Amino acid sequence: MYKKIIQITCVLLLCIACGSEPVHESLNSEAPVVQLSVTDTIGVELGDSCYVFGYAADAARTDSMIFVLDMSRAQLRKYTPAGEYAGHIGNRGDGPGELVHPQWFELFSDGSIILQDITDLGLYNPQGEWEKHVLTHSGNWPSQHTVTGDATFAIRWHEFIREPPLTLRQFIASYDLDGNTLTEFMTDSILVPVDPEDNNDALNRMLFSHYFAGDMNGNLYMVQRHTPEYRIVCLASDGIAFDTLSLDLPAVEKTAYEISLEKQHVEEYLTGMGSSDVMQWIYEPDSCREPIAGIWLGWEDNLWVLRGTEEIPVFDVWSIPSGEYLYRAELDLSIPPTEFLTFYINPYCKNFLAVHEDEGMVQRILLIEVI
Repeated sequence: MYKKIIQITCVLLLCIACGSEPVHESLNSEAPVVQLSVTDTIGVELGDSCYVFGYAADAARTDSMIFVLDMSRAQLRKYTPAGEYAGHIGNRGDGPGELVHPQWFELFSDGSIILQDITDLGLYNPQGEWEKHVLTHSGNWPSQHTVTGDATFAIRWHEFIREPPLTLRQFIASYDLDGNTLTEFMTDSILVPVDPEDNNDALNRMLFSHYFAGDMNGNLYMVQRHTPEYRIVCLASDGIAFDTLSLDLPAVEKTAYEISLEKQHVEEYLTGMGSSDVMQWIYEPDSCREPIAGIWLGWEDNLWVLRGTEEIPVFDVWSIPSGEYLYRAELDLSIPPTEFLTFYINPYCKNFLAVHEDEGMVQRILLIEVI
C-alpha cells in the first residue's frame, strides 16, 4: 500500500465534466526508465528523542533542509541533507505560533511556510517565526493540500450546511495568504443521514475523493478516485479544464487479503469516528487497485504520478502544462500490505522523501535519490 488507506478528515467527491478539452494519451512501453534509490534513513525506534518520531504526519525536502512534521510532539522538525537534527519550529501550546495537533504544512519558494493546526492555518516566515493566521476554523481543518504559486495554495475542505436538508459539502479551492478564496475547482454535496443503499458510495465520497497537485502558475491537476481509468484532468487557474493526461493500463485485481485488510482498517476508523446514526459503518472496498495512487509537482515543475497497480513504486513523470510524457521512475522496494509507504515530493529538490511505517507503527524517513 503506497498511500495510507485512511485519511484523517472526511472528504467528498464530484465527477468533473471535462467537455472537449484535448486528451494526451501515452503508450509508455518505450519510455525511458529512471531508477530511484534509497540512500539513507532518518529515525530510530529507541534512542535520541530528536530521531524518534511520535507520528510523522507530513514531510518535505529542499536542497538545504529536510522538514518532518511530528504531530504527536507538536513540532516541525528540521534536519540537514545528511540527516542531522537542526532544530524545530513550534512547540505545544495555544499561543501564536504554538501548536496543539498539527496536521500538515506547505513550503513556498521564498522559504515561508503555512502550517495547519487543529483550529488555524498559520503563516511562518523563512526563519520559522509565526506571522499571522491565514485561515481559522472550529476544528474542521482542511485536508490535502498543494502549493499553486509563490503565495497561493489549494486545499480540500468541507462545511456543514444546516439549512434543511442537512448537507455536507466538500470542495477543493485555492487561496492567497490573506485567506481569500481565489478559485473553486470542485464541489460535491451529500445529504445526511445517508440511505443504506447509498452507504458505500457515500463512504467512498467521504474518505476517498481526489488526488491533486498544483503548479506554480495556479493550475491544478486532479485525479478522481474510485474509477478504473488512469486519467488526470488539467484545470487552469480559473477552474476551466484545458487538457487530460491518460494511460491505457490493465486492471489489477486486489487479493482477498488486501480487500479484507482495507475493509478492516476503514471500518475500525469509522467506528472510532462515531455518528453511526448518519451512515452505516460497513464498507466494501473496490475489487481492483486504483490506477493512480498519488500525484505531486516535482523537480523542474514536472508532474509525478504514482501508479497504484504495481508491486513496487512506479511513477509516471509528465511535463506540464504541455502534457508530454517524459519517463518512468522505479524504486526497487517492496513492502507488505501491513506496512505503509507515503511519498512526499515537491519542486524544491530533485530528490524526495518517503515515510515508512512498519507493523509496530515505527516510522522512518527514507531519503530517495533520482539516479
